[in-house]
Amino acid sequence: MSVQKLVLEYLMSHQNQPISGQALADEFSVSRNAVWKAIEILRQKGYQIVSQGNTGYQLKGMSHQLDPEQILHQIDEMWEGLYIENHKEVTSTNDLAKQFNITNRGQNGLFIAEKQTQGRGRRGRNFHSDLSKGLYFSLTIRPKVDDPQDVPRYTIAAATAVVQAIEALTDKNIKIKWVNDLFYNGRKISGILSEAVTDLETGGFSAIVIGIGINLSGDFSAASQDVQDVAGTLFGESLPESFNPNQFLKTFLNYFGRYHLDLLAPDFLSIYRDHLLGLNQEVTYLINKEKHRGIIEGIDTDGHLLVRQTNGQLETLIGQEVHFSSKQFAQQADTQEDTQDEN
Repeated sequence: MSVQKLVLEYLMSHQNQPISGQALADEFSVSRNAVWKAIEILRQKGYQIVSQGNTGYQLKGMSHQLDPEQILHQIDEMWEGLYIENHKEVTSTNDLAKQFNITNRGQNGLFIAEKQTQGRGRRGRNFHSDLSKGLYFSLTIRPKVDDPQDVPRYTIAAATAVVQAIEALTDKNIKIKWVNDLFYNGRKISGILSEAVTDLETGGFSAIVIGIGINLSGDFSAASQDVQDVAGTLFGESLPESFNPNQFLKTFLNYFGRYHLDLLAPDFLSIYRDHLLGLNQEVTYLINKEKHRGIIEGIDTDGHLLVRQTNGQLETLIGQEVHFSSKQFAQQADTQEDTQDEN
């Protein structure tokens, strides 16, 4: 481990305790000059490290630049050995994750980018990834389930964990459009794409890749009209100084990791249900290009959507078979907010 990483780990673990450069040098058996250089690099990365006279160095503020060391600091034990890469721009973080699986089968990996040039969603649709501030990441994990019917639970678990992480760190109230989109203030701010990687030798799954894109801040003036009608951001046009993407990713991983360990437990389904967008609302949807209409009544114990059709029958919808237009949900959310304002 580099001196820079050793020093950062120590300062993060002892934020309330100043330590001298000589003590750090002795701790890691390096020169004081090596410690000084490490401190300067960390400051350039955005860490607020003060020198307090004869008492030494103390970490006063965390960097908001993407930093694997900060994400992994005191993270839940299940993520021990997690491999992390971060990039300014990539084609697709899901592609990086799947490539990683070829040579690192069975290892957990997290791939993060501030911009994607070929981001995609369900059914091969493009995901707009060209905001001034976005967060796009893919997590690859070894699956805990064997039945293909249980794989969609990873999308539900990931959506729940993203909602919990956002709400834990901000005052935002997030809604989930079944099955994989997140809405805030009547606009889509996040999409999730889960893909199973098949093991050709065994016929089972060697990995699950979960791609998540979050529109943090910016505008969609350069996007198509279809995108402008639906898309939004979590923080408006500018990112607040208080938002630390490293803290968000760690919080997400901790929530998601607990669900991953027991994917068949019902805990996250109840949280998902509480955030379901369009509940008790009439919606239209396509199944094999055939139009249907009904009222959303909730989800079942497998996370499938329950819709009461116009003929009174309760239909259970499975994610891969169904397409909902996001625009109708944006319109519904706007209407709900207007009603709340009037009340």
